[in-house]
Amino acid sequence: MTPEEWDKVNELFNTALDLAPGDREAYLKGACDGNEHLLSEIRSLLAAEDEAGDFIRKPLLPGLQDLSHPDRESHLIGKTIGNFLVEKSIGSGGMGDVFLATDLRLGRKVALKMLPNTLASDPSFLKRFENEAKAAATLNHPNVATIYSVEEIDGKQVIAMEYVEGKTLDQLTPSKGLDIATFLDWFTCLSDALKHAHERGIIHRDVKPGNIIITPAGIPKILDFGLAQFDRTRYVMGSDETSITQPGQIIGTPSYMSPEQAEGKEVDHRTDIFSLGVVMYEALTGRRPFLGATQSNVVEAVIEGKFESIAKHRSAVPHVLGKMVERCLETSRRKRLQSMREIHTILKDVRSASDAGVSIDSFARRFYLEATSPSMNWVFGAAGLVAILTFAGWYFISRPATPPFSVDRISIRKISQTSNVAVASISPDGRSIAYVAYEENGDRSLWLRRVNDPNAIQIVPPQQVFFWDSPVFSSDGEYIFYLTAERGATHGTMFRVPSLGGLPRKIVERVNHLGNLSADDRTILFVRYGDPDPNRSANTTDARIMSADALNGSGEMEYRRTEGETILRDPRFSPDGRSIIHVMRELVDGVEFWSVMTHDIAEVSDRTVLRQRGRIGEIAILHSAKGLIMNAVDEDSNRRQLFHVALTGGEITRITNDISSYMNVSVDRDGRFIVGAQRNDEGRIWIGRMDDPSSMTLMNRDTIGHQVVDWTPDGRIVFDVHLDSRLSIWISDADGKNALQLTPSDSDNSEPRVSGDGRFIAFTSNRSGFNQVWRMNIDGGSPRLLADVPGITQLPRFAADGRSVVFRWFNMGSPPLGKALIDGGSIEGIENLPPAVIYYWAMSPDGRSTGHSLDDRKDGRMKVVVRSEGAAERILDIFPSRIFKWTPGSRQIIYQERLNGENLTTKLFQIDPSDPVRRLLLSTEPEDLLDFSLAPDGERFAVVRSRTVSNAVMLTAVTETENSK
Repeated sequence: MTPEEWDKVNELFNTALDLAPGDREAYLKGACDGNEHLLSEIRSLLAAEDEAGDFIRKPLLPGLQDLSHPDRESHLIGKTIGNFLVEKSIGSGGMGDVFLATDLRLGRKVALKMLPNTLASDPSFLKRFENEAKAAATLNHPNVATIYSVEEIDGKQVIAMEYVEGKTLDQLTPSKGLDIATFLDWFTCLSDALKHAHERGIIHRDVKPGNIIITPAGIPKILDFGLAQFDRTRYVMGSDETSITQPGQIIGTPSYMSPEQAEGKEVDHRTDIFSLGVVMYEALTGRRPFLGATQSNVVEAVIEGKFESIAKHRSAVPHVLGKMVERCLETSRRKRLQSMREIHTILKDVRSASDAGVSIDSFARRFYLEATSPSMNWVFGAAGLVAILTFAGWYFISRPATPPFSVDRISIRKISQTSNVAVASISPDGRSIAYVAYEENGDRSLWLRRVNDPNAIQIVPPQQVFFWDSPVFSSDGEYIFYLTAERGATHGTMFRVPSLGGLPRKIVERVNHLGNLSADDRTILFVRYGDPDPNRSANTTDARIMSADALNGSGEMEYRRTEGETILRDPRFSPDGRSIIHVMRELVDGVEFWSVMTHDIAEVSDRTVLRQRGRIGEIAILHSAKGLIMNAVDEDSNRRQLFHVALTGGEITRITNDISSYMNVSVDRDGRFIVGAQRNDEGRIWIGRMDDPSSMTLMNRDTIGHQVVDWTPDGRIVFDVHLDSRLSIWISDADGKNALQLTPSDSDNSEPRVSGDGRFIAFTSNRSGFNQVWRMNIDGGSPRLLADVPGITQLPRFAADGRSVVFRWFNMGSPPLGKALIDGGSIEGIENLPPAVIYYWAMSPDGRSTGHSLDDRKDGRMKVVVRSEGAAERILDIFPSRIFKWTPGSRQIIYQERLNGENLTTKLFQIDPSDPVRRLLLSTEPEDLLDFSLAPDGERFAVVRSRTVSNAVMLTAVTETENSK
């Protein structure tokens, strides 16, 4: 036969299949118009199809021989079963009978599915029947028939499901295929439904036109999960619950089977990708890709992967669609498109281009012509469509399997210009970023923008809260999870908000660190810290890695717990969901160590990937390269940089090496794009007069990183400087002249405080390996370790006598404050102080009053206790931040408020404990205020003002594949 005759055979054969058996002969005789050879070929194919039907229905499992009788359960029509009035039979098959019924309780039409009597007692069929109910009930999608209930009525298992009225896809597909617009409308929905199923661990295993119904409104619905299997790699169930298919057993419809199904091999979600590819091929061309005179020939063609290109049968199909379908039909699972999400993204983007009236295949040519013309009308539609065609047509289809991560070349691009980005995260598909912004009044807000679109939309409006950690996208990009905390709170609250905007929903309370979601988006990780134990040091608590249902926060589960001073943070599910990768901080003999750990969920065991002294911030897991990206403090630059870490072996490769700090890190699903917030702090010292605070002037115009400033009795300035990647301590005149560096540049030296008599400077240094309190002479001579004790000591403050230094002490079992004599000697812990995670302390210059912070458990917030000689203890309802000290006259406290008010980081307040009404002392808006120091005469002051420039940046990793081109 000629190719034209074979096309005619195929057209008439498929049309005849839709007819009742008694009507086929008359139709074929008229359609063949006396061509007996043509008629004989079609009769032969129809006979083979009938034989195939018997092959699927009866030989695989016992008890199927009598299931083909059309009246096997007809006695139920017109009867009431439970609360359902059965009206008519609407289908029957090897897995049960389906009836149209009315739910008498709710007055709605339903489809009832039940096993026939001959199978109702067979355990294997009962298990398969339960599998269908369990699989479909797990899903909640507009393009999947909804399961209403599963009931046992009169000893018979019954599934009540949504009654879907309409025609099957094969009944509506013309002989030459669907028009492209209809194809895109239907299959965009269908791929999204299967994506939804796969993300919940459900493999359909019988995707075919007969299981897809199109409603009269044009809405496609997927039916019949009777052969569904729970993916063992993604759905935690017992092995006897995931599938009842025996090894080597062939389940499915031959023409739509994947090669692994046809060979009886174990299947995964890519089986549905192949079957959908067959369905799409047929929907576009009107013919199946795998043909044969018998079913064995069809199966052979499927296994060998022999099919003709779509373009050969229908040249009008856009090349992008044709290549996508053909990628789905790859015999090798590794060469197919790897997820239903990819298919859905391509279809959605091509539909967007089509809806915009753009000819898809000619778009590039038209874009070039219009872009070089004088008219600028092309701009408005072109930008997004360039991304659509580039991303969908090349990235998803032409690209090979995800390439390994490489840092041979990194390009960096700023993707925000507002300079107020706190943290930024990229969506799994690499197309959007969510970022937290600092508002002008000190509030925080959450925004979303497309990578290639300068316009952003506000997802969460400004609030007087802190956002802890980076926002996290769900795998499908539809939701963003974020963590906020009230100012001064010890725990935060996790929320979920639609990525296109909507009302946030509270998910989990009492959260300290946000993790990521499982691959199916059903579970989210987080860290919860316990409250400080009043019977232990303020530095001791417990940290727990936990998970909860991502929809409503239910079902909390604990994976790992530590106690004491060990902190856990940033938990991340591994790509296969079998382990949790997280950051851990330990104090060993007072020395801080940071580690990346893996926790095996099944084995309940831990393994150290790397351990280092430098602080580790956030981590982002690469899904295919067996590695991760972390931001950590670099020992050379003392700034947060980005590094690649191999999960096996822990080898570290530097990614960035610049003068900026990277405040967080995130990667897209394929590890091609890294997004974070790149930050630069510009701290400068200003000098002002108390009688006119607004008249302050710059001491030095260099934008170097000052943090702390203090006065000497003779009117000079002592300050720290971030210069050449190190912190050092300097002294100069109040106008910046005669500057002299007092500490070496081979270590970090900061937080200088001058004794009342001007002889000594107490400071914090890491020159012995970790932060400890030291002292030196005012000229930098005779440096001496002052707090030679276990643990970390820092934030020194001189007592009024000028002979002793009080410091913050971080050590298990030690009080929160320690005290050392300036000339050396034994160290005393200041006892009888309440435990606190954050602590502030100050003594008045006359030595008669002290103030310190207090965690008020009753109110759940911090306050300040003031104790003075000859006066009752006073509680001040204030929450100090970086600045907390007494005025030279010892009557008032100067402090920076953390909790009450707006733009608090730019303001300084003053309060008299005897008349506790605060008043604004000065403001440095719009710059932050880092430190404040009054001159001994009380007439002048010095402040450190800081301006932060922080933007979202994207780093593009050049892959090994691209490097080789």
